[in-house]
Amino acid sequence: MPLNLLRFTFLRHWRWALAALLVALLTVAAGRWAEQQELRARMASLRQAADAYTLALHGIIDKYGDLPYVTARHPAVQDLLRHPDDPRLVQAADHYLADVQQRTGAEELYLVDRQGLTLAASNWNDASSFVGHNYRQRPYFQDALQGRRGLFYGVGLTTTQPGLFIAEPVAAQDGILGVVVVKLSLAPLAQAWSRSADPVFLQDARGIIFLSSVSAWLYHAEHPLGAGDLDWLREHSQYGARDHFAPLPWRLSQPADLPAQRLQTPLDGRARDLLAWQTPLPALGWTLTVTGDLGEVWRAREKAQLIALLVSAALLLGLLYWRQRAKRHAEQRRARLEREQEQKLQHSARLASVGEMASTLAHELNQPLMALSNFALAAQQLAPRQDPTLLKEALDGVLEQSTRAADIVRRVRAFINPQRASYEPLAVGELFAHVQALLQPELQRAQTRVVRQDTDTLPRVRGDRILLEQVLINLIQNAVHAMQASPIGQRRIELSACQAGPMLEVMVADHGPGIPAEALAQVFQPFFSTRPDGLGLGLKICHTIIEAHGGQMRAANRRQGGAAFTFTLPVHP
Repeated sequence: MPLNLLRFTFLRHWRWALAALLVALLTVAAGRWAEQQELRARMASLRQAADAYTLALHGIIDKYGDLPYVTARHPAVQDLLRHPDDPRLVQAADHYLADVQQRTGAEELYLVDRQGLTLAASNWNDASSFVGHNYRQRPYFQDALQGRRGLFYGVGLTTTQPGLFIAEPVAAQDGILGVVVVKLSLAPLAQAWSRSADPVFLQDARGIIFLSSVSAWLYHAEHPLGAGDLDWLREHSQYGARDHFAPLPWRLSQPADLPAQRLQTPLDGRARDLLAWQTPLPALGWTLTVTGDLGEVWRAREKAQLIALLVSAALLLGLLYWRQRAKRHAEQRRARLEREQEQKLQHSARLASVGEMASTLAHELNQPLMALSNFALAAQQLAPRQDPTLLKEALDGVLEQSTRAADIVRRVRAFINPQRASYEPLAVGELFAHVQALLQPELQRAQTRVVRQDTDTLPRVRGDRILLEQVLINLIQNAVHAMQASPIGQRRIELSACQAGPMLEVMVADHGPGIPAEALAQVFQPFFSTRPDGLGLGLKICHTIIEAHGGQMRAANRRQGGAAFTFTLPVHP
């Protein structure tokens, strides 16, 4: 064969080999890119769902968390514990607990003496009444008897219905007289989860699933339980008479190329490949797991590879037959991808805005709603005493907090649409005084003192009263939590203000341990919190409100100890 012919044949085959190699590399890269994009979208969706479910769970607990504490201080409860054999006191306590249960919507409410015997209950006249039953084996009773708040999820010994039990000690000057327990049903939460296309479930510290959108997984364990765990479960009857917790029919692993765990399991008669995002709930000792279909990720990769292969073939054919046409096709494809990416970005921005608005409303409405509950309970307790003055004060508090909740909704809408904002000249001293009055019960419970600087000579600022009060409420509550472990004599919050040119600088300082150095730069980031049970929304909302008023907010540690949050507001002209 002539040398020139050999050279031509080699050159032609080499070009085809290079083209084939390029096509293969493009196909692999496109599949990998599509896989990573789908994974990021799935992980973002799982994190948002986990945050929403966690917020809903804490909302249920926060709604009823103070109910045993308030009930334990009612005279009918304490009188019955001191005189358990008095039929009149038993009847009064039964009717009181039934009335509280009906008004609050809790599943059940009952009173237990120091031996664990139920003396009165909201279901006293039902066939499944708790009265006369003994619950001393329950951990929530044992915790409350030691003076601690008890939290326990389990199957009811009397009704065999599961629920969350919250217990508070009935304390008096001569010690702990007994325990008040509220039982809450998490069934509405499970019903909401059942509408999810992929499994959502809660596990206890032993890996047992006790709440799930997949009913077949209930009371199954992630791994075989040891003899010690089984003995504890039988002793405390956490899940009723069950003494066997079969391993779950799944395989859980942590691949190096995935940002979350991989869960492979048969479900509804077919094999499922799931991405599992776990959120620890340390305050409850539980783990929330939200899953998403991992098969969609593999299918996205396969589709991208197929598309890349077809596009590559089209490009090669176009290059061979019509280069100009291939170039035009490439430009059209780029434009289409840019439009799709722009649409995705717009969709993500809309979702982020809706999520921030929902988080803001949920966070800011918590305070007036809790105050409404407390005022309503106070009014209920004062009604039998026929004291119109105190009853009117309680009802005035209900009206004030209802108006405040409506104002918060209106102001948040104005905060999102600045054209609806309602700014007015405000005195900082009046803001300090009103916020301190709103938080006085909480400050008294935490044994915390507030010291206010004299601000009468300072000019007024221009702002929205409700939103600025919420900023101060959030900062003061954070300071109270920060000083929980401090000696009582050092629990002091300082409120001060000074003028700095056209701005007024307001400071909220505490005498707690301060903010860790590595966390200072992140305190205003959404969903970042130094508290195990915090959601990380409060400081982000405060920062956004101050910026909307034309000011700035910063956080720092003080040399004398403690943290200081400072923000600026424009002086009213």
